[in-house]
Amino acid sequence: MVLDPDGKFKRIWDMAVLAVTVYSAITVPLFIVFKIFGNNFNVISLWFVTLVFTADIGINFYTAIPGRGKLIFDRKAISLNYIKHWLIIDILAALPVPLLQIFFPVAGAGSMFRVLRLNRLLKLTRISKSLKRLSGPRMNPAIFRLVLLVFWIMMAAHTIACGWIIMTGNPDGLSPAALYIRAFYWTTTTLTTIGYGDVLPTGTYQTIYVIIIEIIGAGMYGLIIGNIANLIANIDVAKAQHREKMEKLNTFLRYRNIPVDISRKINDYFEYLWQTRRGYEESDVLKELPPSLKTWVALFLNKEVIEKVPIFEGASQEFIKETILHLTPVVFTPGDYIVTAGEVGYDMFFISKGTVDVVSADGTTTYATLSDGQFFGEIALLLSMPRTASIIARDYCDLYRLDKETFDRILARYPSFAATIRELAEKRREEINAAKIKKEKKGGENKEKEYSPPGKITGLVLKVSGSVIILNWKAVDDFGHYEIVRRKHGAKRWTYLDKNLQVTRYSDRNYEKITYPEYRVRAVNISGPGPWSEIVSLKKK
Repeated sequence: MVLDPDGKFKRIWDMAVLAVTVYSAITVPLFIVFKIFGNNFNVISLWFVTLVFTADIGINFYTAIPGRGKLIFDRKAISLNYIKHWLIIDILAALPVPLLQIFFPVAGAGSMFRVLRLNRLLKLTRISKSLKRLSGPRMNPAIFRLVLLVFWIMMAAHTIACGWIIMTGNPDGLSPAALYIRAFYWTTTTLTTIGYGDVLPTGTYQTIYVIIIEIIGAGMYGLIIGNIANLIANIDVAKAQHREKMEKLNTFLRYRNIPVDISRKINDYFEYLWQTRRGYEESDVLKELPPSLKTWVALFLNKEVIEKVPIFEGASQEFIKETILHLTPVVFTPGDYIVTAGEVGYDMFFISKGTVDVVSADGTTTYATLSDGQFFGEIALLLSMPRTASIIARDYCDLYRLDKETFDRILARYPSFAATIRELAEKRREEINAAKIKKEKKGGENKEKEYSPPGKITGLVLKVSGSVIILNWKAVDDFGHYEIVRRKHGAKRWTYLDKNLQVTRYSDRNYEKITYPEYRVRAVNISGPGPWSEIVSLKKK
């Protein structure tokens, strides 16, 4: 069995090995300095650390390794990689040197064996990799490097202090704790280049040791200051970029004499983006992900709210996934009109965070209040018709928008579900037309009015704007909706472009494959369709 390096067992084991490594790095120099070799605690500690480090060697032979974006579970490849990079270091770190001294005594080699006990410190070479894997992707890289730098400084100071105790001994008969504190004090003043001079070397070897530590200290001082300054400056790159962006924005607002209240609202908007998103754009983040990961993230964020929408009932999982991937994140500030009564709707919205009010056209009546996980405007995906109410943001709102053009494009790839949507659209259109006529009949002058199919469309005009053909015509009375069809020049068969238009305008963005397209329009109400308009076409050049 090969272990996953990110699995629960391996993570717990790595934390245990890390703790034992730090423990050894602290205690081994102290054992050497104060010659603690015979007591039971030292013996138990020696065996425990040896067993953990030995077991870690065996586990590493059974742990998958990363390679070219995937994990390698082949035992042979794992073994060769471990032997090549870490096996020798791990074996040397696991060796129980005091036991070797007992089983292989060498006259006059006591000092050498004392130094060899520092073999445990070799395990520290892997501490950076272990910490990085255990900290995970959520930890700020700059903070991680700062923590690691402080750790290495403290380890170096601890080892140097123990070395100073060996060099100077204990001429004042101090207790072990007092002696270590004095040595650590000397190490700190020397490494930081303060050097008060109250602790001085007395012999040649001590002087040489001090010179070496002072040279190391001078280098470390520059390294530490430079690294800490760089880390603090880059500890939050996003914040620095946000400040720079706001400075440029406020310079522009002052230069253009934008009113103070609008400037304040703009600043509040960007401050909200910073507080909630730390300056990132969700669409930009998703754009950089591969399709599979993008789908998983989008589903996690929006699947639940999408499935609540009645018009998506019965849709396949593939259709739901594709729809979610085409949602556009938008933000509205308090008081913004997301939807205005009377305007033609082409979008529906899903509320991720925030609260909105559904109000009457005159703003005097609040029909409902919607919040996280709810939606509105779904009728716009079925019928391009005027909005019946206004939607106002009560606070900052994070929404997702789905426009009708995108929805229709996705729907074209799922013909079975498209048929269901067409039936639903037709049913909803009939309900709207019936309600409209019923409302008109309640009026006194229209009480006895007879309804007949609407008249012929006039004034149909075609205009080309870039890669879009725009059609406009004059409105007719008593219409329920408009229908528009297209064919290529000379063909007999017409193709419906839209059966539920509520406005006297249509934009054809997919005409380029049609040879000299021709168009006509008619109005429809509850009594039936009216006559088709005259044909307009894209003239030959």
